[in-house]
Amino acid sequence: MHYTYIAAWAVVGGISIPSDGAQVELFRSDRCRFVLTPNPDIELANLDRGNAVGHLMLKGMFGQSGDADFPTALAAAVEDIKAERTKKIGGHAVLVVEANGVVEASVTGPSREHDGFVVAFDVIDKPTLIRTHSHEVESMKLALAFESDPPSRFSTLTEGVYLTDATGRLVYSITFSMSADMSVSSPLTPESTTRICNRFATLHEISDMDRVQRLFSQMADFKTDRLKGFLSGWAALEILIAKSFKTYEETFLSPLTNAGQPSLRERFLQRVKGVMKDKYRLSDKFLAVAAVLFPDSPDSAVQDDYKTFSRLKDLRDSIYHGDEFVEKDLPVHELAGLLRKYMLAHVETPNPAVNKDAPTSGAPVT
Repeated sequence: MHYTYIAAWAVVGGISIPSDGAQVELFRSDRCRFVLTPNPDIELANLDRGNAVGHLMLKGMFGQSGDADFPTALAAAVEDIKAERTKKIGGHAVLVVEANGVVEASVTGPSREHDGFVVAFDVIDKPTLIRTHSHEVESMKLALAFESDPPSRFSTLTEGVYLTDATGRLVYSITFSMSADMSVSSPLTPESTTRICNRFATLHEISDMDRVQRLFSQMADFKTDRLKGFLSGWAALEILIAKSFKTYEETFLSPLTNAGQPSLRERFLQRVKGVMKDKYRLSDKFLAVAAVLFPDSPDSAVQDDYKTFSRLKDLRDSIYHGDEFVEKDLPVHELAGLLRKYMLAHVETPNPAVNKDAPTSGAPVT
């Protein structure tokens, strides 16, 4: 059968769309589509109906009333879902993903057919199907969030999967486990849409940054508590710096060979690299990465980044050592801003890890 995976998140901060504005398509492929919209009701209509059926079953209403009563109860349940979601959305824009594919499935157990859809039990493994699209979702969240500083966060509104059979009927696979900060936003412009789409394409192609994207997604989940968000964000930044250093170490050290007796200097440099291979501190790696990514930035700006990085690292270390801290004061936004700056510089600057034909050079973050 054909399956459709739908999910939606309120985008908290960073991007705004007029309440009467049209949806903006951020990306489309044969596999998935992402849109930003002020009102996701149309995109979520089929999923809302499936969730409403599940809610009615949990209430013991499905199958216990006459068929004439069910359409009325279903319509009311759908309206309740929409109203509750509208409260959660508030004035935020909503990111919706619609992904699709084919899965081996058939309705062999108890089922019930209604006008235009079929209800069955445990036809598919929904969590497994959803995980197959996690990379696209996490890449888009990162691409969209990094359009603003500090980056946006995401509050989950709904998520689910439904099937379509050979006759075009929707099949809802029901399981009894189903369930249904202050910030400033700026208008989404056509230029922003283009940047987000291009950024998504780049992030989706960089396979060695999967963990960074996953950790940022955890950090950006609006339901994540502040401590977990801070620790997830720090882990993402630490991985980013460690991986970037492997890419930029040669470039950082190359000026040492650009003088007299280059072969002798190269031999000396290889010896230094061999000795230091396992001895670089994370802060050493940060300095090297910053120097390569921002060669034209004022020294004071890079020094400020280093001070911020060092302060965040000291705080992370003190938390790990069991020192007291005030969770509400954890600088999650500051950490997210630093992660945004260096991740954008890494993926949007031509470098051998992304574009082997381009020289390594710094670029401003937009």
